Amino acid sequence: MKTNLNNLITLFIVITVFIGCATQRTSTIVGGEYNEAKNETDYFVFPYGSVKIPGKWEKTKYNSNSRQQYFQNQDSVLIAIALGKIDKYEFNMDGKKVGAEFVKAFYEWDSKYFMDTYGLKRQVLEQDSTKNFMIYRIFGPIEGSKLDTYFLVGEHKGFTSNFSISNTDKWNEIEKVSFLKSLFVTWNE
Repeated sequence: MKTNLNNLITLFIVITVFIGCATQRTSTIVGGEYNEAKNETDYFVFPYGSVKIPGKWEKTKYNSNSRQQYFQNQDSVLIAIALGKIDKYEFNMDGKKVGAEFVKAFYEWDSKYFMDTYGLKRQVLEQDSTKNFMIYRIFGPIEGSKLDTYFLVGEHKGFTSNFSISNTDKWNEIEKVSFLKSLFVTWNE
């Protein structure tokens, strides 16, 4: 009986902390690890969501400006994941753009930065206004090398996900798109 009461008290404290973080929108709890039994790497940013990444991935750097956590697998494929609120972007500070409208605005804002700053090209590969996501590619020569990054941006209930795969010849376009969609599906559960 006492163990059950202690467990309930602990659960209450944890829920209270989580609710406080969620309502103030000032704090996040970040974590995750590789699950060998499922062969997936779990990553979460509370209260923005969680993602199941197929296979084993190691955290590398974190970009605080874009809120992107980078991961790398044993084949040196580099991905980035950013989860957040839709009203944290300069083009949507009032939070009025939601769903497909937010996704389109994000694409315009993000790709314009790469085009204007680096002279890169952009290409929409897939968009779904029902599930509120878009997959696009930013590519071209940059500083003596080439950039070819695939992005999936999505929106769900006021939150946004941004997944990307950096330059790699390990996967073809179909594999990259399929991988990005698999991340989105697990985030959107």
